[in-house]
Amino acid sequence: MKFITRGILMQKAPVIVIIGAGSAVFGQRAISAILRSEHLKGADLRLVDTDESALELMYNLAQVMNRQWGSRASLSAHTDRRQALPGADFVILSVQVGPREEVWEKDWRIPRDYGIYQPYAENSGPGGLIHTARNLPLILAIARDMEELCPRAWMMNYVNPLIRLTLAVTRYTSIQVVGMCHQLLWGYAMAMALLADLYDIDVPRDVKIDTNHETRHFREPLMAAGLEHLDIKAAGINHFSWVYDIRDKATGEDLYPALRERWFRPERADFEPLSREMYQIFGLMPTPSDSHLCEFLPFVHDPVKKPWERYGLHTQSWTGNHARREVRRELARKIVAGQEPVEQLRNLRSEGVPEVIEGIHCNRNTFIHQLNLPNKGLIPNLQDDAIVEVPGVSCGQGVQGLAMPPLPEAIAELCRRELAYSSLVVDASVAGDRDLALQAMLLDPVVNDVESARLTLDHLLREFAEFLPQFER
Repeated sequence: MKFITRGILMQKAPVIVIIGAGSAVFGQRAISAILRSEHLKGADLRLVDTDESALELMYNLAQVMNRQWGSRASLSAHTDRRQALPGADFVILSVQVGPREEVWEKDWRIPRDYGIYQPYAENSGPGGLIHTARNLPLILAIARDMEELCPRAWMMNYVNPLIRLTLAVTRYTSIQVVGMCHQLLWGYAMAMALLADLYDIDVPRDVKIDTNHETRHFREPLMAAGLEHLDIKAAGINHFSWVYDIRDKATGEDLYPALRERWFRPERADFEPLSREMYQIFGLMPTPSDSHLCEFLPFVHDPVKKPWERYGLHTQSWTGNHARREVRRELARKIVAGQEPVEQLRNLRSEGVPEVIEGIHCNRNTFIHQLNLPNKGLIPNLQDDAIVEVPGVSCGQGVQGLAMPPLPEAIAELCRRELAYSSLVVDASVAGDRDLALQAMLLDPVVNDVESARLTLDHLLREFAEFLPQFER
């Protein structure tokens, strides 16, 4: 919507709803990114969370930002999302059903009781299936509220398993949705760790680029340096994308040969060893680091050979996640109390929030490194109706993915298998269909026994029955 002021055509400030705004990490990043944006001054920012104390803290923190940064935003806080959704232009989702670390640990542990070894258990594997089934009813309920209250709004989904939940919204509702993720930053960090000598950057010999809170001191500087010096074009599926092209941002020099030569030196054999081996075999560098890459591969779970030991694979540090959130909450409390300066939040990573909103609302033609969208030919040798991850542009026409060349056929087949499996998981999770869920699990890359699959599925459905109303039918 536009209006006229003094003869100048002006764009109405957007209405932005953040559902899950009480998140100590994502909430701070998203709110900070919106309120420091010069193009989103005067936005109507509505914060939603069912945790009243967490919501109050983030609302008070947002007030400090708004006041000190001159953002001129209209701020409100809501525990009922339906109060916040009417007239929204953008709805940002960062939600979780069940206490995150508690349910994640069970997602990982229960299948092990039946001989199924998942190195990570978040996006694929039996853990990824039940993670989908728990989160999907809430995501669809939000989408259906949007159909009623703000049918033209864009949903920006940050919730995992990302491709599955984004697919469910596109398949079962009319809402425009884009899946958002920052995982390509791990690819930038890996590449910079290998190419650091070209930029006179010192990298510790024991550098790690995994997802744990305890290793952030390694990866955060490398992510920043990678974004400063490198330009990576990658595509595939979320948490399983592959580098098509890597160049020096200033000169345009092709850096793939230099990266390959350095990574395949014998002394670098222990740096992200699974990613290194996949690069050697399949010819492209995977981007997500070993932590996420391992979820989608059928050869990392053998209980006899224990390849997770050879590659050093592990799930996230749940205690580290708790610690990270508490650090961010304590910082928020101190800023609200006036004991710490709010300026230190200006440099928080944006997670793509303002870039997408500015691009669509202000037609800024903003390039985004990774977007999760319905394929429709973007990657020609993957399923047309699947959710794929590609670079793209946010503009007045919406979010537009860039068409990429076909993936190498072996990589494409790994992606196609995961996408076919994910499609069944979505349908089973929507319908509460146990038979379809078992069929889906038997397509899982870490499952190779029918009885183990059946027992695992039954146990997971019992364990999380309070979060799975669709399976009670």
